[in-house]
Amino acid sequence: MPTILYAEDDRDCRELFAFVLRRRGHLVHEAVNGAQAVQLVRDEPVDLVILDLRLPMMTGYDAARLIGKWSPAIPIMFLTARGQPADIERAFNCGPAVVDYLIKPVLPMQLVQRVEEVLQVTRAYGLGTVRQGSLARAELTSMRLRV
Repeated sequence: MPTILYAEDDRDCRELFAFVLRRRGHLVHEAVNGAQAVQLVRDEPVDLVILDLRLPMMTGYDAARLIGKWSPAIPIMFLTARGQPADIERAFNCGPAVVDYLIKPVLPMQLVQRVEEVLQVTRAYGLGTVRQGSLARAELTSMRLRV
């Protein structure tokens, strides 16, 4: 069962998307701020991280940089209301672990589809392969170009 960390400070949004992901068979850890997200990644095995940009205590940008530095094999997606080109560019500049950027509002099934695409690629090539920067990293990078 894939494990997802979802960091979102809006409780309603966090609970809705966590519920939908759980219904699809994913184990979901929830974080209410960026610092908690970083700590959870350090403490728990995680297959995918989903971050909002505007998180208390530590922004999604900063959390992505730290997570990508400590655990470069874990793909990171942003799910945020901020859709300006500068926001998107800044998110992808957080490092190669950032593979997707979704702009709210997003239908729950759209999120599930994107999550499952990313997880399918990481499973196909193995997280160790992604960490070493091989074909899986190239495929994940090409996925983010579809945003």
